[in-house]
Amino acid sequence: MHRRVALLGILAFGFAIRMAGLSAIRHNYDHAFPIAQAAMLIDRGIRPVEGQRTTIGLPASPMVSYALAPAVFLLRHPWALHSLAGMLDVLGLALLARLLRTRAELDIIGFTVLLAAASPWRVYFARGTWLPAWFPLLVTAWLACLRPYLMDGQRLSRGRVLLGWVLAAGVSQVHPVGGLLLIPWALTVWLTFKSWRIHGIGFAMFALLMLPALLGIWQHRAQAGELRHPEGFWPQTPVAFAHALRMVSGRHFAEVWASPLPSPLVFLANVNATALELMVTLGAFGAMAEGILRRRPERALLVIWWGFPAVVFSLPWPYPIHIHYLVPTIPAGSLLVAEGLRWCIPGTQRRWWLQGVGIGIAMLWTILIVRMDRNALQHPWTGNLEELPLQASIRLAHGLSSWLAQDLQVQVLLPAGCAETTPVWIIGTVGHTLDIRCGFHPERLAFAHAEHPVIHVLAGPSGAPPILAPLGRSPTITLTLMDGSWLALYVIRPGEAQPSVRYELPTDIGWRLIGYTLREEAESLEVITFWSVDEVPKDPMRWSWHMQPFHHLLDPQGRQVENPSGFGVPGFLWREGDLYIDRTAMLFPKGKTLRLEIGLFDPNRGVRARFMRPDGTVDTLLLRAWAGYSSDEGAGER
Repeated sequence: MHRRVALLGILAFGFAIRMAGLSAIRHNYDHAFPIAQAAMLIDRGIRPVEGQRTTIGLPASPMVSYALAPAVFLLRHPWALHSLAGMLDVLGLALLARLLRTRAELDIIGFTVLLAAASPWRVYFARGTWLPAWFPLLVTAWLACLRPYLMDGQRLSRGRVLLGWVLAAGVSQVHPVGGLLLIPWALTVWLTFKSWRIHGIGFAMFALLMLPALLGIWQHRAQAGELRHPEGFWPQTPVAFAHALRMVSGRHFAEVWASPLPSPLVFLANVNATALELMVTLGAFGAMAEGILRRRPERALLVIWWGFPAVVFSLPWPYPIHIHYLVPTIPAGSLLVAEGLRWCIPGTQRRWWLQGVGIGIAMLWTILIVRMDRNALQHPWTGNLEELPLQASIRLAHGLSSWLAQDLQVQVLLPAGCAETTPVWIIGTVGHTLDIRCGFHPERLAFAHAEHPVIHVLAGPSGAPPILAPLGRSPTITLTLMDGSWLALYVIRPGEAQPSVRYELPTDIGWRLIGYTLREEAESLEVITFWSVDEVPKDPMRWSWHMQPFHHLLDPQGRQVENPSGFGVPGFLWREGDLYIDRTAMLFPKGKTLRLEIGLFDPNRGVRARFMRPDGTVDTLLLRAWAGYSSDEGAGER
């Protein structure tokens, strides 16, 4: 009974360390993407046909997005979804203990599971909502399905073989690198089960479950055909082997993530890593020796499960070998640690010291993980929304969700020039589908809507948020982070954005000039124009349009004193009911006879919009005249 209590304590400790510092992890695009797909599936019925893009050019399956959909429907909170990821990985730890039950003594089982619970690289990858977080659980479940043969050399049942094919499809759909384990799986089923009929049924199930991934790959078949093969057939770099070892041993975690640390801690971490890597190596050689000398081929399979991905990625590929490619090797690597302990430690009942060593390593790793989280929370933020700590992401999600609760059609505007992935990141952070666009500029262009609130989201690494210059508005909500960076939400409610002078003149592109506001200063003039979108043209080439106001400040002879252009709105951003508030500043020689004319033009197509006046159409309007001109003189003459 006390052994079960100890195991439950280890699992509780594993979950606690995954939750420790969760607020500091970077909730980036990788984490948000499957949540965003699940939210779009729930809210708008958009069924994803391909999943996350990978660095090898092939998309993953949307399986993870579908699997997350029930959780997103119930939780809608990034903290809860990251906690769910931690729970699933702890379930993988329980399966690891069950895998070792018939192969190792209880103290070795406890030692191995404790190290897997605290392994810093495993914790780093397994508590995220992105793709590699699913590997430890699914691969461990796959190995647990094969336990009678891998651990005891017994024949697998038909049910286990069929379940193995199902898990093969699941692992292969998490990320394309999961498909590398199909080779060890093929060897395993060939050695343990000779019924081609059962394998035919299993393969049919595998092919059916792989359809989502195959459809995505088919859509990118041209890119798949361009993938370059390794420049040789013999491993020329040890990097993948080093990654596969350090996934289990925790090597380099202190230097990469938890620095700066006192040198004794770094030294101890590396000593522990060396000892554990020796255990993995000893377990691998011991299993191979047992397989050869005792004619037990199943004993060598565990080494193949662990080593085959490392062999493949050690080939001279023309692509970077990212460490998360080797996450599928974690479960088999943990099993090899137990195998190594069995070979080097006598099987006596007086191994209490082993528990002490395991607790010491776990505590050291806990320090590294907590230190990493503290560094992440205090590390200066670059201003990129997609690199926010989870704590700040949750505060942003709460601010947007409160407005979403008031109006499901609230619009979110991001600054012009934002990354194309940022809208997906926000949807994945909030857990709801939002109308998100990139286009505003705090100094030049703001958005409003006739019926729904509009929220402008701006972020900065230091200083204070600027005012939204076209409306002279300070942020409605300001979130200040620990390092002095900030998030600002500028909320414009319907009817709040009003010009000082009304005009109400439609154009032939569906825009309407509502009016304008002029701000005269000593040597400058601000022109703020308000444009309502009454109708969006049906032209299929509208995505290439870019309408922007132009301003002519003219002298009495019609010569241009100033000719600045507004910021402009590209055609793919237009929505019916939108209100665009454009601010343009120019030099203004006060006291001279001047007039200000305005129009709309598209520099991409070289065309002007025409205003629909009662007495005819014009492409330029007189807004204001100074020193000798009346407000109506010359209006509409151009």
